[in-house]
Amino acid sequence: MLVVGGGVLWSSARQRSTQAKALATYTVPARLGNLPGVVTASGQLEAFRRVNVSPKRQGLLVKLFVEEGDSVVAGQPIAQMDSGDLRDRIEELQALVRSAQQQMNRSRNELDRNQGLYRQKAISLNDFERIRNTYRVDRETVRAAQSRLEQRQIEQGELTVRAPFAGVITARYADPGAFVTPTTTASATAGATSSSVVELAEGLEAVAKVPESDIGRLRIGQDASVRLDAFPDRRFSARVRQIAPRAEKLNNVTSFQVKLVLLQRPPQLRIGMTADIDFNTGVLPARTLVPTVAVVTEAGKPGVLLVGKGNQPTFQPVSLGSSSGRDTQILSGLKPGVPVFIDLPPWAKKGRNKG
Repeated sequence: MLVVGGGVLWSSARQRSTQAKALATYTVPARLGNLPGVVTASGQLEAFRRVNVSPKRQGLLVKLFVEEGDSVVAGQPIAQMDSGDLRDRIEELQALVRSAQQQMNRSRNELDRNQGLYRQKAISLNDFERIRNTYRVDRETVRAAQSRLEQRQIEQGELTVRAPFAGVITARYADPGAFVTPTTTASATAGATSSSVVELAEGLEAVAKVPESDIGRLRIGQDASVRLDAFPDRRFSARVRQIAPRAEKLNNVTSFQVKLVLLQRPPQLRIGMTADIDFNTGVLPARTLVPTVAVVTEAGKPGVLLVGKGNQPTFQPVSLGSSSGRDTQILSGLKPGVPVFIDLPPWAKKGRNKG
């Protein structure tokens, strides 16, 4: 029994010795250090301003003067709507205005002729008032006819759909023969509807989703650099212009939308390109740091795995700070020098969830 027991004890001791040597492979000590002053977030390029252009009045689309990718200036014709019988109505109103003006001229001449007679007491006050009122009615008739004509002429001008600002046609939603209606939509996220003729975009900006834990390190005017998947070897300078006043939650993750002005905008950049944005925030105060791969979750709480009894991974709750991607700050729950697991060893009796 002693021999057997001794053999068991020797085998167990050898296993512990092997595990102790292997710990160096599966653990690293937490350390005190400074994170580089960079917040990294993912995002994409978006238009600075984008609208769905539509006619001011419903009708049939007759002509489209632009294609996707065309550059336009403010006021440039984009499309032409069917005029229907509007031209005939304008001609009728023009004739009505001419007729009303002729009648007004006759009544004004009559008034001028009778003013002298009235001063000479050659006609009565009642006759003079009747003549003057006739002129006033004819004058108002001219004004009303001119107003109706001007309104129809405005409608005729609105049949030409024009670019509200200079930009690039980024989408074409309708073809000649389509029936389109007015809309007030001017949202950058609005989809195409029966009221859209084309989508017009102006400028480019980078839009990033910044985690709640990092948003406090950003400010308006802060410098940043943008890396695009399409141009992995290039960096584009940018500057923070807007930080969203309220958070967005998706899949229980809280983030803030941050918009950046691109200081360099070569023509090959396109809306929708995927981007990684590095915000330059300066050096952070020294904190306990662990590799980000060491951060785990258990029952929804963040933590790390310490070396427990029998070299088994033991969960230790912690409070997380900022992350550089490679390293993560530990605000509380762990001191520098304490080893943490960065990978599960083969002798581990339980799994873990990576954070």
